[in-house]
Order: sequence, then structure tokens, then C-alpha cells
Amino acid sequence: MRKSTLLLIVFIFVSCGKQSAPPLELQDTESVQNSSEFERAKLPAPQEATFAAEESSTADMLEHGPAIDMNTDKNTVAEQQKNEIKIDPEVLFPDFAWEKYMVLPNDYLIKIAKKEYGDFRLWRNIYAWNKDNIGNNPNIIYPYNFLNIQKERISAKIAEPTYLAYTVKSGDNLWNISGEKYGDAKSWIILLWDNEETIKANAGILTPGMTLKLREKLDPNA
Repeated sequence: MRKSTLLLIVFIFVSCGKQSAPPLELQDTESVQNSSEFERAKLPAPQEATFAAEESSTADMLEHGPAIDMNTDKNTVAEQQKNEIKIDPEVLFPDFAWEKYMVLPNDYLIKIAKKEYGDFRLWRNIYAWNKDNIGNNPNIIYPYNFLNIQKERISAKIAEPTYLAYTVKSGDNLWNISGEKYGDAKSWIILLWDNEETIKANAGILTPGMTLKLREKLDPNA
């Protein structure tokens, strides 16, 4: 009797061991994930938005301000400051016209005043005329921005820019177009200003086949 009972228990144990659990209806997460990734991959990748030109940085900002040029002879500077007269910042010439000055890399207000007027002290005039654009810190000006400067009307340069048509190619952005056509990628800001309405109308994206205006000369008065 005991032997029969023992055999029966062994038979039941072996039978149960051979059975497999019913398959669980789990979602195939790997398949779903791969499918989702495939769908996303088919979506067109957004082109680079050239409004913000991520390549540019604050390192491109010129922080050379209207402090005394240390290369100037100190005695000369002291004498000039001693004899300096108060200048009306509004009017430099009795009969004047406004001329556009394009800020060059490594320019600062003292340097511009010396170059354009022969007197570094006139940086204050340039700053007064352009404070709305420069802001509260005259030490910071940006290359390829334009400043208004007064010149005698008879000698003022007032040329307007002339343009060529440029067709955007695949992979183009304002940065590389400017580098190729103007010789300095940081001049992209001029390309943006000249084509702002066209680029805005296309959500800030350059697309192949789009036509941009390209200046024949960055500075028409140069």
C-alpha cells in the first residue's frame, strides 16, 4: 500500500514538471520601441534655424571701449584732456549729412573717432549719436553693425548697397554663406538684415532653392 502511494505521488510530480505555463500576453516592448523609432526616423529632420546662428558667441563681442588708448603718449593725452573743450554732441559740422560707418573687427569708439575725425575725444559724439543702438555700455560694439556718423555734407558718403541674387543650396546657413561670399562668417548679421523678411516668412529656415540678396560690397561706402 505504501509502495503504491509512493508511486502515485512520484507520477503526479513528474507529470506536473512536464507541463509549461501558458504564455503571458505581454506587449512586445522591444518591437514597439523599434517601430516608434522607425516612425520618428522617417520624419524630416528640421533644418538649422539661421536666425540664432549658434556658432556665434559672446567671444565675438568686441569689448574694446572708449577708455584711453594705452598706446597714446601719456603726456599728449594729459595735455589734450587739460585743453579739452566741451563739445556739442548733437552737431559737429554746421552743414552735415549722416554717413553709415560699418564697424570692423577690432574696432572701438576711440579708434573710430581717431580714424574718422583725427581726434579720439570725439568718441563721445559717436556714442551720443548711436546710444540707442549701442546701449548703456560704450565699451561694447559689434563688428558688422553700422553706426551713424556726421560728415560735412559735401564729403559725406551716402551710397546704398547693391545686390546679387544667391540661390540657397542644401546644407547652407547664413554662417557659411557669409564666410564663403564675404570672407568672414561673423558678417552673417548683414545677410540676415538684408533678407530678414524673406527668412521670417519661411519660419526662420533656409531651404534649398530660396533666393537671398547678397551684397556686392559689405560696406557700400568703403
